[in-house]
Amino acid sequence: MSSFRLRMLAAVLSVLFLPGCGSYERLKGELDRAERANEQLIDQYNRLQQRRDAQRAAVAISPGDIAGIEGAEVEDGGLSLGAGFLFNSDEAGLKSEQLPVLDEVAKMLKTKYSGQKIIVEGHTDNEPLEQVAGASEYNLKLGFERATNVFKYLNLKHGIPQERVAIFSYGTSKPLSPETGHSPAERKKNRRVVFRLSAHHY
Repeated sequence: MSSFRLRMLAAVLSVLFLPGCGSYERLKGELDRAERANEQLIDQYNRLQQRRDAQRAAVAISPGDIAGIEGAEVEDGGLSLGAGFLFNSDEAGLKSEQLPVLDEVAKMLKTKYSGQKIIVEGHTDNEPLEQVAGASEYNLKLGFERATNVFKYLNLKHGIPQERVAIFSYGTSKPLSPETGHSPAERKKNRRVVFRLSAHHY
């Protein structure tokens, strides 16, 4: 590039970035506004994260909440009952002798957490083996039927309304540990129904 062209380019750049130049001030103003908008978005995101964490903490079931409920354990903020405790193997019908346990769960949900929506999850083990054709669909259906029967009992016996409850089946997809499921004892741990509390109020 010739020295003349270099001098011309330098002159143009110096004009563009002179203090008080309209183009410079306009660009600087746009940059400042973009930075402020970005800071506001970051602040909003942080506040939403804090609110979400507070909501999760507020609706997490603690070990003290389930004291006295036979067979109950806390699982990631939810109340877990072994499906082997509530159901016969490969069946979705509730064991009549274990219904008092669900009575205690209903009492807790209607008193301590009367304003929260409830999520009932059905989980199964990996029998029949996942390699068998149709096994995943079978276990999803079994988990859903078990969770549904638990809800029906809470609804018919204790008046917990349908609009307060959501039902999910995870089948074999959420074992307590990815390593479990290779022995009868491990599979038994994965067969369970979990009650969770939604951050949304009823």
